[in-house]
Amino acid sequence: MFYKKVTIVISIALLLCWDFLATSPGYAFSVKEEREYGQKMLAVIRSEFDILDEPDINQYINKLGQEILAVAGNQYFNYHFYVINNRQFNAFASPSGLIFMYSGLLETMENEGELHSVLAHEIGHVVSRHIADRVDNSTKINAATLALVLAGIALGGGALSQALITGGMATGAAMSMAFTRQDEEEADRKAYAYMLEAQRDPQDMVTMLKKMHKVNQLNMGEVPQYLLTHPKPQLRMGYVEDLIHGKERGTFPEVDQFAFNRIKCRIKSYTRQPQELMASYRKKIRTADNEFERQMATYGLSLAYADQGEYGKAAEELKKVMEAFPAKTILLSDLGLIAFKSGRLQEAQELFDKARNLDPGDWYASYNLAVTLTTSGDDQRALALYKQLVGAMPDFAGGYFQIAGIQARQGNQALSHLNLGRSFYFKGQFKQATYHLEKAKGMMAGDQAVQDEIAELFQTMKDLK
Repeated sequence: MFYKKVTIVISIALLLCWDFLATSPGYAFSVKEEREYGQKMLAVIRSEFDILDEPDINQYINKLGQEILAVAGNQYFNYHFYVINNRQFNAFASPSGLIFMYSGLLETMENEGELHSVLAHEIGHVVSRHIADRVDNSTKINAATLALVLAGIALGGGALSQALITGGMATGAAMSMAFTRQDEEEADRKAYAYMLEAQRDPQDMVTMLKKMHKVNQLNMGEVPQYLLTHPKPQLRMGYVEDLIHGKERGTFPEVDQFAFNRIKCRIKSYTRQPQELMASYRKKIRTADNEFERQMATYGLSLAYADQGEYGKAAEELKKVMEAFPAKTILLSDLGLIAFKSGRLQEAQELFDKARNLDPGDWYASYNLAVTLTTSGDDQRALALYKQLVGAMPDFAGGYFQIAGIQARQGNQALSHLNLGRSFYFKGQFKQATYHLEKAKGMMAGDQAVQDEIAELFQTMKDLK
């Protein structure tokens, strides 16, 4: 694992060093260069980190992010939000509107408002172009040093990344890539304004900052990455509280916490062992302060049973939750997934169809229905659904992989290779991507749009070597 992380750092550092040296005098970081950097950064992160590429997680985090952007005004970039499967206390915003939330940070949150506040803060950094400003002002430090500092930030915790950041700051005393107090205050003020405009209670910013302060106190020996790059949460608490108390406190609409808690349970199912979760959820069911908490613990227990292959118990617990929340159509898809894993394809298809009929925009239901149709042999309908999904999620590797399988069975090898190339590229598996894209390039020589797309993907992979 250590050597893999060294590879990450070297890859990102060399990439950034080349990009920064190639810019105009003064290392001016234009919007165009920021976009190009973001795409390369995403490719590296996908190759080295485990992004939870699940349709419901993806849709939830992006929907929440878009809610903030709707009040933030016009933007230079198309924002994308990702959850990384990593239990460290971290999040970071890459230039060009790419925002990454670690599962470990999300698990510390108690409500959607806290998540909203962190996303709003990261959006505030991107809107203010704080990393771009650091680059613009970096003429007094070596480009390689700057690259190593950024690489350390992206690495996401641990002794190696902290050494890189600390060392980079020591050799470049004129500049710190950790956000300054002024940067943090600007991002917080923007986040505060976004939350008010979205009718979200900014008090959730304070509760999240209190958690950061507590984590900071508990981890003085090895400060979590998020607190290295987002310093002094106790100071930030002070001026955010001043903002809140400086205005007459209004009332805010009550926020339905079901989707947040469901996604939190889903994310835990990827990061922890089922036995550990079962014990935790059973205890919560016994000690919950209210019925909502008890039902969400029951939902988590259902997921843990399913991960253990105990599908009968999983369905039994899930049906209790469905009785408590009859309007939550996504639970039909959860039940359908249990039926699918149990081999009851017809029942699964009916449940997914029902969920889609009630909520046609549900990516989770659409994807699981498509997988069930593929397994049942209905490739034609499944293909239409997969194409809708990659239209909504252009970097959804799983969708391209499924499309490629159908096209191969239909005898269209050229398109199959193209979509396998896309799938492996978005998974960060560049050797396999190159093989399939080369095949597609040769077979589709007359399609200029495809040739241009392949050339762009090849160029990005070449830059990352």
